Amino acid sequence: MKKVLLSLLFLLQAILCLAQNTPVFNGKQLINVTSIPVWSFAERPAGWYRIATVPGSASRANATFELREDANHSTLRFQIGISYNNLYGSSFTLMSHSCYNEPVFRKIRLLTSTPYADAYLEVFVDPRNHDGKTFSAYVLNALGNVDWQLINWSSGSVPSDYSVTEFDVNKLFLVGNTPGNQVFSIGRDGNVGMGTTDPKDYKLAVNGKVRAQEIKVETANWPDYVFTKDYNLPSLKETEKHILEKGYLPGIPSAEEVKNNGIDLGEMNAKLLRKIEEMTLYLIEIKKEISVLQQRKKIKNKVN
Repeated sequence: MKKVLLSLLFLLQAILCLAQNTPVFNGKQLINVTSIPVWSFAERPAGWYRIATVPGSASRANATFELREDANHSTLRFQIGISYNNLYGSSFTLMSHSCYNEPVFRKIRLLTSTPYADAYLEVFVDPRNHDGKTFSAYVLNALGNVDWQLINWSSGSVPSDYSVTEFDVNKLFLVGNTPGNQVFSIGRDGNVGMGTTDPKDYKLAVNGKVRAQEIKVETANWPDYVFTKDYNLPSLKETEKHILEKGYLPGIPSAEEVKNNGIDLGEMNAKLLRKIEEMTLYLIEIKKEISVLQQRKKIKNKVN
């Protein structure tokens, strides 16, 4: 957690002032504000909206972002600060909403392709139940020498570098080394993917190697039924015919099937055990036939 916070401290720098500084409120330590021009989200789709960017490595370690809905008493606040040339001190605040209405600004995230460079600050905006209302975004700033740049919004419109990423309602949790390249996911159905974001109907899907000290597979229909009197044991002649025609044992998937569909460990172990038990019965039968032949030979030798 400390490493994550330290990374955020260095990534989120003080905001570049693009408009005049004006006091926002009388809260402690919040001195000046840079206001992004008013946005109107009445007709905008829900999605991720980019509000700030840093084109290169930053030089300061203090930033405070505040996104606020006018006249709706709901605020999404994101603060990072250290005690350097400012009054904030160390602080971290994320998402502060009132109970008057559903929040428009629901989430916030920082995207970066390389550490300390090409970073983007985005907020997830959802204007449901807020038709016709105007929402403003404010950026609080305590330092003048900064690297962050606000994206230029105009009233009732979106900027040319407007960025929206469709919110994937099927994914509850995503981890990736770069945007759009997720290496770990948890779906809302509880299915987990490692190295893949599409575990299909499996509770755990791994695209890669797995190492474990012990794996336990629970399965039913263990083939003890092979040794019952009612079991129809195929003759060796039938087995030979199947092998000559198909090229693999009866009841066992072919190489092509395994290549396309993989194998179920529990089911496959049961099938292999069934073949071992059938082979055991064949050996017992052959042993009996050999014993009969040996007895006949002894009798024949005595007669001669």
